[in-house]
Amino acid sequence: MKIQIPKMNYSRFLITVKNFVDNTRLFKKNVSSQSLGLARIFSWISFVIIIFFSIFLSVFIATNTRSSLINSQESYALLLAENMNRQIFRRFTLPVAYASGRVTLSEPDQYRLLDEVVNSLMHGLRIESIRIFDNNEMVAYSTNKEELQSKSLSTQGVKNVFENKAHSFEITSKMSFLRALFTPNLPHETFILRTVYPLTIDYELAPFQNMDEENRPILGALEIMQDVTDLYKIAIRSQWTILFGFTLSILILFVLLQTIAKLAERIISERIKRTKQLEAELNQSEKLASMGRMVSSIAHEIRNPLGIIKSSSEFLINRGNMDKTGTQLVHAIYEESKRLSNTVSDFLDYARPRKAGNDVVNLTELVEKVWGFLQTSFTEKNITAKIDLPENLSIRGDTDLLYRAIYNIFINAEQAMEKDGTITVTGKQEYDFIYLRFTDSGKGFSGDISKFLDPFFTTKDTGTGLGLPIVQSIIKTHSGEMRLKNAEENGVILGACVEFVLPVSQDIPTRLDEKKEQKKAEQLKLAEQAEPKAKTGQSKTENDKTEKINDDGKLYFTKNE
Repeated sequence: MKIQIPKMNYSRFLITVKNFVDNTRLFKKNVSSQSLGLARIFSWISFVIIIFFSIFLSVFIATNTRSSLINSQESYALLLAENMNRQIFRRFTLPVAYASGRVTLSEPDQYRLLDEVVNSLMHGLRIESIRIFDNNEMVAYSTNKEELQSKSLSTQGVKNVFENKAHSFEITSKMSFLRALFTPNLPHETFILRTVYPLTIDYELAPFQNMDEENRPILGALEIMQDVTDLYKIAIRSQWTILFGFTLSILILFVLLQTIAKLAERIISERIKRTKQLEAELNQSEKLASMGRMVSSIAHEIRNPLGIIKSSSEFLINRGNMDKTGTQLVHAIYEESKRLSNTVSDFLDYARPRKAGNDVVNLTELVEKVWGFLQTSFTEKNITAKIDLPENLSIRGDTDLLYRAIYNIFINAEQAMEKDGTITVTGKQEYDFIYLRFTDSGKGFSGDISKFLDPFFTTKDTGTGLGLPIVQSIIKTHSGEMRLKNAEENGVILGACVEFVLPVSQDIPTRLDEKKEQKKAEQLKLAEQAEPKAKTGQSKTENDKTEKINDDGKLYFTKNE
């Protein structure tokens, strides 16, 4: 009969610890996500406001420019009308009145004479047409003879001449000014300035100087038509120039504002990130301190009876003399007490992390050592390892702690793959950092990856949830960083990836330095071996020489024959 032995239930202890950690006020993160788009919104609002202001200002300036041009043209038209009135009176009205007694433009001779006078006055001037209206507001003279005797061409300005004896100006156009703004080449006679001036007697002549102004007669209404399209072209060009200048300056200002906003946003973002990091580290430190106090208070209470249970069960196993049922129960007690002891050890290791040593540690050798220890159990589950590491990846640190960190990563990968998988280990050194990456072929990280670094968080049915937090604590004690992510290809998760980023100490000799030292040592050894041989040869040569004193009193050495 096979007896099913239940495992010891110590999950209540884990739940108690986790609830204690989660309900502690110091552990709760309350970092509000601040909006960093205020500066950018301000720059956009400023841009829109300045654009509207620049459009308004350009329209205002262009309108004033156009008004100034039109006023100057009206002043010129007024002088032209006064001069034309004077010349018509002196060269046509007065001579015809003396010769014929009255002016009658229906007579061909008088009309021809007036036409000659008007054409001579128009010569060289930019005048489109001239009309003269009689007292009945009928066209009595026109440069276009088809308009003669027409009353439909009379305007309010003509009526004002006969009623108020006042001149007037009027702009007639073939299109609106807004449409003209977007018309590249305005056609001729698009804008016409109509000047209506009363034809009167030249009061500067001697016979008429003393005539009362109220009694001065109106002989007719002189209408002068001038093409002012070129003036509008100047006004439109100036308006576009102003608008373009304002827009360009505003665009430069906007770019500067955006640059400043992005710079400020980046600085604020970095500060907020740094603040959150400090808060997280502070919360983690407080969490560790609180958990350390709690674990320390209960560790002895658990370990003392646990040690007794473990040693007693081990003693009973070694002694034997028990039936099958008793043996199974004692083995269960021993295994569960051993597992509970490891759990308490995990708590203590996480709550009270050990300071890293200052030994030179070759991570390549450490990875190969861990794999050599775990290779048998991995092979049983058909899990292989691909280790692609350079010969030397050395840092200063604690060999035992780094061994445990790498060991935990291998165990996590084994548990994630369960069987039939591959763990790939790659590493490289770039500048002053070593990058050691572990990638398995499991299901990868699910959900929020950052939660896998929280203590007591686990997606497995068994375990304390302290494996990765302990590894992270070890890497941090070595001034490094641990990164978690999923290995992906075309959006498909291929497995989990854990990367260590560890700084390289400057006082660690490089591989090239080691080769130089090795070569130097070999050369020194060869030199030491060659030195005795040289001394032996020299002594032999000296023995073969004999002193001889020549007749000149000098001492000579000769070889013995």
